[in-house]
Parts: sequence; C-alpha cells; structure tokens
Amino acid sequence: VESRGFLAMFSAPARHALPILLCAALQSALAWAPPPAAHVARLGCVGGRRGTSLFAPSSLTLASSGAREDVAGLRPVLLCPAQFGTARDYSVLKADLRERGFALYPAPLTRLSWLRIVPSILTPEFFAGTLTPSRTLGFFYEAIEEALSDIEKDFPGEKVSFLGHSIGGWVARSYIAEVMGEEGARARVAALVTLGTPHNSAPDGSPLALVDQTRGLLKYINDNFPSGWPLEKERVACVAGKGTTGPEKLSSLLDFSSERVWDKERSRSKLIEETVALASYLPLCGGAFGVEGDGLIPVQTALMPDTRHLILDDCNHAAFIPSIGNSLLLPDSYKWYGSAGLIDEWSEFL
Repeated sequence: VESRGFLAMFSAPARHALPILLCAALQSALAWAPPPAAHVARLGCVGGRRGTSLFAPSSLTLASSGAREDVAGLRPVLLCPAQFGTARDYSVLKADLRERGFALYPAPLTRLSWLRIVPSILTPEFFAGTLTPSRTLGFFYEAIEEALSDIEKDFPGEKVSFLGHSIGGWVARSYIAEVMGEEGARARVAALVTLGTPHNSAPDGSPLALVDQTRGLLKYINDNFPSGWPLEKERVACVAGKGTTGPEKLSSLLDFSSERVWDKERSRSKLIEETVALASYLPLCGGAFGVEGDGLIPVQTALMPDTRHLILDDCNHAAFIPSIGNSLLLPDSYKWYGSAGLIDEWSEFL
C-alpha cells in the first residue's frame, strides 16, 4: 500500500524504530548493492569506444509521421532510473517536467529486471573485479533501446537528452559511449544530466578504495569514458544534493533523544538519516563524519571532473523506497532532486 512516507506511517516511533531502520537500511542496500547484470546485450554493442545502436546514424530509421499531438512542442528526455526504480516511481517528476516543456520517457525496467544480474555474480570477472558494461548491463541497455524507440516514434530525428538518477547516471554514460558511439552520440544526444550519481571512486588513500562495490564497472567507465565522453563537456552536467550531513562523531548515533529519534512536525528521524548516511558515505568517499551529501551519495562523489556542476541545498537522494509492489513514498519534507523548487535549478541543463 502506498504511503505519503514510510516514516509517516508510524504513530509510535519508539515502538516501531526497528521497522523504520530496516526500511532505511533497505534503501541504502538497494542503492548500493553491486550492480552487475547477467546477459550480453542483444543490441550488437561492443566494448571500446566504437559501437552500433539502433540510433547510430548508420542505422537510424525515421518515422514517417510527425510527433503526436500530445507531445508537440515538447523536448524528449530519456530517464535512466535508479536501481530498482520503475517508471511509476517517477510519475510525478514526469508530470512536473511536462509542465516545463519536456516529455520524459523512463527506461521501462521492472523490479524483476534486476534479477538478470544474478548470473554475473558467479563469474570470474565478478570476483576479480573486472566486469565490463557491455556484458553486464544488457538488461538496462535493452530498456534504454525500448525508450529510444518510443522517442523516435514521437520525435523523429530529434536529439534526445539523457537524465540519469543515481547509478542510472553512469549507466547512461556507458550506453552513450559504448553503444551509440562517438558519431551517434554527438548526432543524437542533446545533453546528459545526472542526479545524485556516484561517478567518482573512493580516494586511493582510503582503505575502502580496495573494496569496489561495482566490481570493476565504474572503473571501466571512468577509464574509457571520462567526464561524459564522447559528449562535449559543456553538454554534461552533474547535480549533487546537500540534504543530509553525516554524524559529527560516532557517539552522535548513541543520542536517542526524542527530537533525534522522531521529528513529529517533519515526520522524519535525524538519527536514522545520519545512520544511513554513515553507512553509505564511508565506502564511497572514505569518510562520513561531517560529510555532506544527499543521504546516500556524498557531494564529492557525485561531481565528475571537467563537467558542469550544480549543488542543491536541502536535497536528498530519492522520494521513494523501492519495495515489492508499489514503492514507499517518503514525506514531502524529505526533498529530493524532483521536488518543487529544485527541478528548475537543473532542468535548464536538459
């Protein structure tokens, strides 16, 4: 059952602290479970910097009719969702972007789509940390192709902006470079905008830098497709949120004062938010105490070098927690990249 916020569901926070913490921990786990996938894409994609795609210039087939009336005058945007995110999770964002002149096409992933990652976990490449996108993200690439096909029907021959949320941002980077290729990307992609995407690996000096949660995927993308290559750097924008600061010290997590456990006015728990931030920030940037971020992704992790940067105050990672069936919706006080007042800050990059 949908709720206006998983925290808002509970009238007795002390009694229900464990379920709330489990939900918050689930969000952290879902956002940072290693994302390898199972099958080689059925798209004819290859490794390296040259690839073929339905939307490469050599294979582009234009639709015979113009755009449908309901999208006339809009600009197409393809959304690469966060891990376990579905189109329904972004329905409000889709409506809000439409009011601003954009037609949003989420890549049609389901919760079950992510089960296709399981076989690759059993490969030698997974254990060696040498996974590559073309052999790992096939299920995601196929969903992108499906969304692009719909866009081509509605906007024949028009350029498309890519919008990536969370790890969807670096999946978009990989698809643009590896599948579309340099010629196709520059001919068909208007812009790439990422929201809370963990682009940067942990610093080399961090003990946790040796623990690559992506099992080689992010390193491969950064090494081969740096800073949004092959797009010109002025067409790539990274947006980071600064809505949750990690605890100042470990003992802060032992402070169970009522206002930290449960803020009735905001329907939120600062204690839980700091706990989740600690667990997520530490492996991503090598630190967590006093680190600023969106509750899952530190600011410094979300900003690729040599691209356009935007940091949003009071902005957290997502408005929903994926679950079986409908996602649980977080309270309105938990602002995220798609909240009113924040969309206008980054939509100009699309």
